[in-house]
Amino acid sequence: MKKFILGIFFIISNFIFAAKDDVLGYWITEKGDSGNQVIVEIYKTKEDKFNGIIRDLTIPKYLDGEYAGKDKMDLKNKDENLRGRKLVGIDFIYSFTYDEKENKYKNGNIYNPENGKVYHSFMQLNSDGTLTVKGSLDKAGLIGKKQIWQRYNK
Repeated sequence: MKKFILGIFFIISNFIFAAKDDVLGYWITEKGDSGNQVIVEIYKTKEDKFNGIIRDLTIPKYLDGEYAGKDKMDLKNKDENLRGRKLVGIDFIYSFTYDEKENKYKNGNIYNPENGKVYHSFMQLNSDGTLTVKGSLDKAGLIGKKQIWQRYNK
């Protein structure tokens, strides 16, 4: 009987810990105002935080204007020194912590390269396998915008 209970404990604990890391991997965002979508890899830091790095864009190069043919850059960044960096390779979501009670990734930030602003953010895995990501002006999440991201298989 003890082995049975111990076995059930290990199975349940694996599901609990697995849920926390289910967000890891590749996701594709909804289309932005420019029609571009971001392919994001969510990873866990040494500090047990969840970040997301831009791995690719559906429209990776400028189509016209002075930068036509060049890789998309962080042109709207408030830090002038960062405006020339390529978007691919930057962490644009960062510092999320997992709240087991709410099954939510909270207290993070999301950077919008289309306007150069950083927003308070949370993420939550949905039962259909999608990821709800909301960025907001306020920490409570009352004023903001949400997107539904899809798993992305590279």
